[in-house]
Amino acid sequence: MSLLDHFTPNVYVPFIFFYEANKASNISKTSQLLKQSLSKTLSLYYPLAGKANDNLSIHCDDQGACYAVASANCCLSDYLKQPILSTLLKFLPDVALTVLAPGDHVLRVQETVFSCGGIAIGFLYTHTVFDGGALGAFIKTWATIARESITEGADLSPNFSASSIFPQISTESPLDLTFLNSILSRKGEFVVRRFGFDGSVISNLKAKAASSGVQKPTRVEVVSAVLYKCIMSALEAKSGTKKSALVTNGVNLRRKAVPPFSDNWVGNFVWLVAMETQAEDKELCKFVHRMREALSPINGEFVKSLQGEGGKETFCAYWKGRQESFSKALAKGVEPIGFNSWCNAGLFDADYGWGKPLWVPVVTFAIASPQIFIQLTDTRHGNGVEAWVVLDVEAMSLLEHDKELLSLASVDPIVLCLPNGIEAWVVLEEEIMTLVEHDKELISLASLYPSHLQISSVRSNLLSTMPSVVVY
Repeated sequence: MSLLDHFTPNVYVPFIFFYEANKASNISKTSQLLKQSLSKTLSLYYPLAGKANDNLSIHCDDQGACYAVASANCCLSDYLKQPILSTLLKFLPDVALTVLAPGDHVLRVQETVFSCGGIAIGFLYTHTVFDGGALGAFIKTWATIARESITEGADLSPNFSASSIFPQISTESPLDLTFLNSILSRKGEFVVRRFGFDGSVISNLKAKAASSGVQKPTRVEVVSAVLYKCIMSALEAKSGTKKSALVTNGVNLRRKAVPPFSDNWVGNFVWLVAMETQAEDKELCKFVHRMREALSPINGEFVKSLQGEGGKETFCAYWKGRQESFSKALAKGVEPIGFNSWCNAGLFDADYGWGKPLWVPVVTFAIASPQIFIQLTDTRHGNGVEAWVVLDVEAMSLLEHDKELLSLASVDPIVLCLPNGIEAWVVLEEEIMTLVEHDKELISLASLYPSHLQISSVRSNLLSTMPSVVVY
């Protein structure tokens, strides 16, 4: 493990990929293909075939990953029409979202087959081994081996050099980072909503957000800016007072290094930055500029300062400074808001031979945790963004009826876009439209402002799990 792995909790991180049926093969052959290709992939990513030793080491005993098979008693298309987020955990081994204990498998996989032949591939991995970038590389390698489409000269081997470039110095964490767990924690009842931003809407937002300071804003920046503005408006309406915020954001150090590290570098290259915002930062171009400024110190020189024997000093100095600044900000009553992005991680590129995934949900949000957090992901069609937002019940009620946000995004967009579906454009006077868009029967049948996205969930008592097997 490397110095940067101290930053991440030793917990299982869940992911699920939903696929249409493999029409070129039967279920048993498809299942065998997944197991055999995973076995070959584990020979490259050999730590995933081991077991946890302690928080910062793995016993690579080559015993394999835990592989379970399950069945769902419904059709995938029916399931994806209106997903129930709380049931996503049924597609995962039953240790999801738990801390690894010594002797636990580093990787656990569950293959779930729907009655129509559709497949959900759910798996858990320890965060101390992988971050989002490394995960994307692992999944693409597994899929490439399954398709048998390895091009001549292609090197699928992961790079395990992080521990030599960012040495641990010791087996104990150089700094107590438990304070990070309490930064976003809040009291109250929290809920999750998905907001879908279409690519054309994002293009317009980029044009509006462009300024002399940031001439080419990214889709992550503009979507973050819109959500920040609307969330802060909801929080201010709820409290009746103006608010400032402590905004945290995850940064991929691979892309900040000079030259950049590729995604096949195994380990955690995630860093956390923060900025304290004021009322005027709700303007689109202002927030984007502030966000870019906050990220600017995390550059090639900074990544270099974390390397070698001097890396521990930089690591500790940075986090001690952040702990002090976070404590001062929270003492003033600012609202802590967390942002993170999986956009461009390549999760929708995982094609095992019968098409790309229909949906890759944010499974960690299957059950809302007590915090204000926004996770951005790609959509299946590339240039859109799906935002998973966690917010307290009262503020979420205000947010999901925010007229500006509704003009830009769809709330809980339909997961499966059916080819024979109908989109209805309705014109009504404002008072009647308000009643119509809250009609419970209509909401159960249609999506308001649907975007062309893909998404999923499960129903209770849907799965019957069969005995686990081990993939070698």
